[in-house]
Amino acid sequence: MNYDLIVSIVLYKPNLGQLQQTLDSLSQSFIKIKVLLFDNSPSPLRLEELNCRHPLEYTFNQNNVGYGKAHNQNIFKHIKQSKYTLVLNPDVFFDGSLLPTLMQRIENNVEIGLCIPKICHPSGGLQRINRRLPRPQDYLISFISSKLGTEWFKTKTYYDYLLKDLNPNKPFICPTISGCFMLFRNQAFEDVNGFDERYFLYLEDTDLSRRISEQYKAVVFSDLMAYHHWTRGAYRNVNLFFIFLRSMVLYFNKWGWFYDPLRVQLNSKVQYYAPITQNIRPRHENSVLNQAQV
Repeated sequence: MNYDLIVSIVLYKPNLGQLQQTLDSLSQSFIKIKVLLFDNSPSPLRLEELNCRHPLEYTFNQNNVGYGKAHNQNIFKHIKQSKYTLVLNPDVFFDGSLLPTLMQRIENNVEIGLCIPKICHPSGGLQRINRRLPRPQDYLISFISSKLGTEWFKTKTYYDYLLKDLNPNKPFICPTISGCFMLFRNQAFEDVNGFDERYFLYLEDTDLSRRISEQYKAVVFSDLMAYHHWTRGAYRNVNLFFIFLRSMVLYFNKWGWFYDPLRVQLNSKVQYYAPITQNIRPRHENSVLNQAQV
C-alpha cells in the first residue's frame, strides 16, 4: 500500500475558493494522502491556482460523464494503493484531525464498510442528509413542502425518514450515507462493484450505501463534524430537477416503488452505534494506522 488514504473529488465548474478550502483541510491531515481530481467541466482548471500539501493527480475528461462514473474511474484505477478511499465533494471542509480519527475507527471495527461524520452547514446547523432509505412519497413531501414553505405535509414517517427520532449527536448505523463525504473500506467498494454508473447525478450515493449496508455497517459518527456548502441545486435549477427525477425513476424501478422489503429490512437496522475510539497523535513520518496503540 502506497498511501493511507486515496481521496477522489469530482469537479464540474467548481468554486475555486471552496475547492481550495477542501484542499486546505486535506493538507492539515498529517497522513499519507493522494488526491485525485476528476474534472467534468467544459474547460480545464489552472492547477497552479491551487495549493495542496499532498500529491495531486488531475484528469480533465473533456465531457461530463457524471458523478458516479467519474468516481469509479478514479477509484478503481488506484484502489490497490490504499485500504481506504474518501469520496469527497469540492465544497466540504473539516479539521485536520478528522480523517485520522475516522480511519482509526474503521480500522478497529471490521464490520464497518462505509462511514461519515456529522455534516453541518458552515454556520453550524445540522444538515439532515444521512437518512433512512426513501419511499417515493418522501421525495414528494420534501418537494411540496419546500416549494410552499410549509411543514404541514410532513408526517411522522417523513420525520422518521430524516432520522429525527435519533439523537443527532450520537453515532448511528444508517443505510443512506451522503455522497458529499463517503469514507470507504476499499474491500467493501469492490464487493459491490462501486457506483452504479446509470445514475448521472443524484441517488447514486443512496444506491451505493444501501448495497454496502447489505454486507457491512454504514455508520454516521455524529460526535465528529465536517462542514458542507450545501446548495440543494435540484430545488433551484430546472435542469437539475429533471436530472433528479430521472435518477429517482431509475432508483425506484431498480429497487421497487412501493414494495421494497429490503428497504424495510435495512431501515429496521437503524440504531445507535458504539465505536471503539482511540486517541490519535498524527505524525508526519508514520502511517495513521500506526499512530495509536490498539
